[in-house]
Amino acid sequence: MFILAVVSRDLEKGSTKYRLAQYLDNLRRHGAEVEFIRRDAIDNAALDRARQADVLFNQKCLIRTSLAKRLIDVSRRVIFDFDDAIYTRPGKPFSWLTRLKVRRRFHLWLRHASVVTAPNEFLAGYARRYSKAVEVVPMSLDLGAWRQKEYRASERVTIGWAGAPVNVPLLERLDPILGRVLERFPQARLAVFSGRKPRLTVPFDYHPFRPGAEPDFVRSLDIGLLPLADEEYAQGKSPIKSLQYLACGVPVVGNVFGATAEILTPDNSIAVADEQQWLAALERLIPQPELTRQLGGAGRAMIERRHDLRRVSEKLYEVLAGR
Repeated sequence: MFILAVVSRDLEKGSTKYRLAQYLDNLRRHGAEVEFIRRDAIDNAALDRARQADVLFNQKCLIRTSLAKRLIDVSRRVIFDFDDAIYTRPGKPFSWLTRLKVRRRFHLWLRHASVVTAPNEFLAGYARRYSKAVEVVPMSLDLGAWRQKEYRASERVTIGWAGAPVNVPLLERLDPILGRVLERFPQARLAVFSGRKPRLTVPFDYHPFRPGAEPDFVRSLDIGLLPLADEEYAQGKSPIKSLQYLACGVPVVGNVFGATAEILTPDNSIAVADEQQWLAALERLIPQPELTRQLGGAGRAMIERRHDLRRVSEKLYEVLAGR
């Protein structure tokens, strides 16, 4: 099976990595060949490759309508995958004209794809308005790399956050809350792993981003923070960070909007909506190591059931092969 994959950037971009690139070894074991092409490099030669391919896999690229129609027309089988609420955007909303254009392009792929894939029921529900063939292919992790932490008796409690530089402001808004928590609990400390050092008034251990170092950092935590923006775009996210925390047996305190509720439940985490709830959740967990272990263990078990890369890679292959 020859798969031509349309992507927006390189294979290390989060969406491309977690929606397709990390499954390449398993696809090759099934005899599938994947060729990647960037959306800005689509030309007549790319259209010829699409004609030759068994599957055109579009990873949420909203190409201009005329080119999209040509690609769809020449392809034998089309899979459209989206892992964000791409009908909107974070922060400032689209103008009405841009919103119309984006949704027209998006709905074209939903209507004409052989199958639409999404990581959660929230986005799948949106897609089902326009497509009769929608499959949920969850986000997944290599659980060999994202191993569960070893719990050891310690008076120190590490609260932590790991995230991309663009999301640092989400952590910074917790500064007053964290200040009150750290003042009340001298045994607690804050640790941050990111490519950008946050501007916080509270003391914290900063771990600059290093490829491959993140699993060890997450395993060093006792509680993971997941602040999210309360906006339409965030409703569709299956935050990979939440999966990483839980895979390591680290319970999450965080905002739960839309699809995040499919991952973070009362069994494995504590959902918060305002400053008082943030304080109450952290003040509840810090002095109760047994509760953090209980929640973290339940989180790991859920990840093993639903988000194990080995299982999800088989699901993706079946969708690509039309089984």
